[in-house]
Amino acid sequence: MKKNDIVTGRCESYTFDGNGVVKINGFPLFVKGLMLQEEAEIIVTMVKKTYGYGKLHKLITASNERIEPRCPIAAQCGGCQLQHMSYSHQKTFKKQQVEAVMRRIGGITTPVDDILGMCEPWHYRNKAQIPFGEDHGSLISGFYRIHSHSIIDTDQCLIQHPLMNDILKTVKSTLKENGGGADIRHLLIKFAASTNEAMVVFIVTKKQAFNHENMIAKLTTQFPQIKSILININTRNDNVILGEQEILLYGRPYIVDRLINNTYQIAMKSFYQVNPAQTEVLYQTACDFAQLTGKENVIDLYCGVGTISLTLAKYARKVTGIEIVPEAIENAKANAQRNQCNNVDFICADVNDYAKQLAAQQESVDVIVVDPPRKGCSISVLENIAELHPQRIVYISCNPATQARDLKILAQHGYETVRIQPVDMFAQTYGIEVIALLTLRKS
Repeated sequence: MKKNDIVTGRCESYTFDGNGVVKINGFPLFVKGLMLQEEAEIIVTMVKKTYGYGKLHKLITASNERIEPRCPIAAQCGGCQLQHMSYSHQKTFKKQQVEAVMRRIGGITTPVDDILGMCEPWHYRNKAQIPFGEDHGSLISGFYRIHSHSIIDTDQCLIQHPLMNDILKTVKSTLKENGGGADIRHLLIKFAASTNEAMVVFIVTKKQAFNHENMIAKLTTQFPQIKSILININTRNDNVILGEQEILLYGRPYIVDRLINNTYQIAMKSFYQVNPAQTEVLYQTACDFAQLTGKENVIDLYCGVGTISLTLAKYARKVTGIEIVPEAIENAKANAQRNQCNNVDFICADVNDYAKQLAAQQESVDVIVVDPPRKGCSISVLENIAELHPQRIVYISCNPATQARDLKILAQHGYETVRIQPVDMFAQTYGIEVIALLTLRKS
């Protein structure tokens, strides 16, 4: 088999990111857009030693779950990978992926609960980072072509809130009318659905990248929802989106959102979940798994700006949130004060050091909630968690593979995984959030 060969095969399974797997005489080809049990003609695009890649050339038999993607650039854009699947099949695919990694990596046979899906799997994102550039001297903006830094010029994304698409269109047309935009790297838009407040951030290489006064007038007149307009100056020559210097042009440097009866200030650099409706589902499920009665001492590791901690605090005796980023802890403390939450402490510390300190002091901890970055937890963090002997651990993850690895390590320290609940936070993409409940085995 070599590049540009046309082969015929049937899709036997999926990769973690939704590509179809076709085996030609035992040699696996990964094919974007091919669905389970579909037979197709495939153009070989790359051949490695043990696997290859192919491009769908012609469908011979199509799946009943195949649908026409809503977005005209779905096949080229790197943002959505599953628009060719019905939403019910997307949920089936994601549940099977969670089952597979839990079994293969974690050695876990606990049944995986049916995924908690969305009522409306479109227009859910509350944050957009839109790259800008030039094509033959004309201003363009949109989304990166898959596996490249080439911009597909477009004015809308069907998984973003419609207001953000409308703001993008106005920004683009205003820049074109006034001959500006060459020094704009990205446009960042955040939207708080519960309060109908929006933030617009121009990420630029220099302060005078466009006519500020004209842009402010145009945006605030057309969109009264905009409560904050900033510029962020980034002169770095790399892929980092935000620079260090920010300047407030209009309004306040944050917007306010409400989540499970708490309110939060969202600044330009604040981490905040991108799907507000499903975030409430995620956090409420985490609270249910924690089984709080009002008597428990709870530790929330990697607490960020305190959204999970403050949700747990309504049901616990005391919650302590730990985060290494000073700005996040400042935001978390402000959020606690804003919501008059007096049974929460936020501590700026390395998670491993803090857990080790608590273990050495033999602190009494009833429940530990952990929501680490994609890379998961280090072995030492997991060992120190186990040394605290909490009755329950609630492990939230956006990466089932590293989560399964960590659950296996915790199993070696006496913890049994008793519930696994996927939550679909990222419809039309292969992304998935998973909550696992672990309980301490009786001696």
